[in-house]
Amino acid sequence: MTVKFQAISSTIFFKKRVAHLGVPHVFRSLRVVSTPIFSLPSIPLSPCLTNYYILPTVIYPNFILVKSIPLHSFSRLISSLILCLTIKLLAAQPQLISYDDAVYRDYIRSVRMHVTGLALTQPVSRLGSRESLTLSFDELDGQGTRYYYTAIHCDRNWQPTQELSPFEYLGGYREGEMRDYAISTAAYQSYLHYSIAIPNDELNWSLSGNYLLVVYEGGHDHDPILTRRFLVTEEKVAVFPKLAKPADVSKQTTHHEIDFILETAALPSFNPRMDFYCTILQNGRWDNSLREIVPRNINGSLLDYNYQDKITFEAGKEFRFLDISSMLFRSENVLNIEEHTDGYSIVLLQDQPRARQAYLWQRDINGMFVPFNRDYYRKRVPPDSLASTLNLVDRYNYREQQLNTEYVEVIFNLNHPELAGTPIFIVGGMTDWKMLPEYQLTWDDRVGSYLSRLYLKQGYYNYAYAIPDRYGHPDFSFIEGNWFGAENQYSILVYFRPRGGLYDQLVGVHGFNSLD
Repeated sequence: MTVKFQAISSTIFFKKRVAHLGVPHVFRSLRVVSTPIFSLPSIPLSPCLTNYYILPTVIYPNFILVKSIPLHSFSRLISSLILCLTIKLLAAQPQLISYDDAVYRDYIRSVRMHVTGLALTQPVSRLGSRESLTLSFDELDGQGTRYYYTAIHCDRNWQPTQELSPFEYLGGYREGEMRDYAISTAAYQSYLHYSIAIPNDELNWSLSGNYLLVVYEGGHDHDPILTRRFLVTEEKVAVFPKLAKPADVSKQTTHHEIDFILETAALPSFNPRMDFYCTILQNGRWDNSLREIVPRNINGSLLDYNYQDKITFEAGKEFRFLDISSMLFRSENVLNIEEHTDGYSIVLLQDQPRARQAYLWQRDINGMFVPFNRDYYRKRVPPDSLASTLNLVDRYNYREQQLNTEYVEVIFNLNHPELAGTPIFIVGGMTDWKMLPEYQLTWDDRVGSYLSRLYLKQGYYNYAYAIPDRYGHPDFSFIEGNWFGAENQYSILVYFRPRGGLYDQLVGVHGFNSLD
């Protein structure tokens, strides 16, 4: 026989089926709970009424508290309960093939995660601070699905931290429900806009490190709709970076080299080369990040990372921009705007390859995108397109903007000779820096160029054209080119894991611009 229990508020309850309490024979007339969260072998009970552990008597509607349990069985009962709950929670953690930024449904669009109120920031939060991170996305099928979310702690290489259970890094509950959503208004494409801010009462964290936010439908945590990486830092080290010319002469006009020093006095270490590891990101990208960087020289608490031709990135060029924030006025690179019975279509001016063109500086947002509707603010916006865009990024009304913004068909045109057997993709923050099939351009014999049709939300976008390199990563240099004077945003992540440590602590995140 198996007796099934239901735990509520850390106390053991049974559905009301008996009229008397206080004797162990009450267990014989218990009804099996219809939705148990765990089960245990039945515990033999002595008819003797002495040596019982008496629990406080609390009565709730439809539940009765078990008042007495034999002392010799109580410790065994508690141990079994804890074991069963732990196994259940561990088994409930989503099992993913890849722990990176991804969208697994084609009707989920415009996914963004950033510091709340700062649309052009990376999702980084300080442990114990009041800062929150905002995740938002649109559901185009309009079903109004109930979505839930949880977070998984990962090591510095984005694999789940096996030494930790959710109990040890998550506070509140294991998951939360997305309750903040609204239906679009005055738009051809109907959609539901979802958003959450974390940490909150349902989900918060107690340890620093890498985290993966997983969003899924209720009851389907094994099948996520999207995932997003974010960082929680403790800021225990000081970082002093410097941009230098590469030691390799062939890279001096095309690459950036980064040297830096760490001050680690707050984290004593007997073996810094084994305890400290650094990761460097360019424009928030993980696909070309440099990882597992250890100090070259050690001088007390100062760790020197002055390598020759090791910490280098292709400088690239400023990103191409797409301003489709207005359906009333054409921006700089828009050829035509047409309104149909079911929505808008936009034709862009033809793009030209830039690999052999002279470098031209222009202000960009380093590959990111910001959805917004300029027509909603047309009475208050200055006429200059980019200046007004960046102005709106800082102060636009988030909720109203998202609900009054259209989805439009955008036609891209790249004037490039046909590349037999080599695909060309549109890549940027809107693609999670991946070469996705729906963002591939197709050669068109009629116009003699590459074309692509994308369904994008009104706003301001940065993008670039790329082909696959030998590792399958985006190669921008073939079409866009590189120039050492290009502006890029770099982030240095410092991980600390002393000998015997259970997880990779993120003890510092330092961002700097290549033009600083």
